[in-house]
Amino acid sequence: MQPVITDLAGLFHYIFRLHDETKRGMSAALSSCPKCHFAMLETLSTLIAKHGHEGTIYVSQLAEASRQAMPVISRGLRTLEQEGLIERITDPNDRRKTLVRITPQGRAASAAGEEALVRYFSGIAHRLTPEQRQQFFELKDILLAAIEAENAEQNQKLKGDNQNG
Repeated sequence: MQPVITDLAGLFHYIFRLHDETKRGMSAALSSCPKCHFAMLETLSTLIAKHGHEGTIYVSQLAEASRQAMPVISRGLRTLEQEGLIERITDPNDRRKTLVRITPQGRAASAAGEEALVRYFSGIAHRLTPEQRQQFFELKDILLAAIEAENAEQNQKLKGDNQNG
């Protein structure tokens, strides 16, 4: 297969620049939400929805699902708890286990962060013409599908190499 992208360094530079600029803009957008810890709350909310039960998740499940060490998880949870964004609850069925729940204050902080990011990305979208937005939305899915397919093929090759010794 002949290489399609000959300026690989340029592509890497573009991806890193896109990442950095977006991260900078998101940080600025979230600056109006003091100490909302949006990323941590969103991750916690997503993991509760995916792995939790009745709006809670075990700290151990949180560590496993986020692939983080328990001390890292504990530090993050302590920060969120001190600011009233989450609460830790001893499991009534097994007092050795701890559950985590997002408080109403945490949900409000997360919603404020989400609103700030929607405003930020809406501002970006409004800088594009309707045709450019349509192109972007069509191509983003095509690009992601191509990346996922390439990753699957690479992983399959790795599995084959590992099985063949």
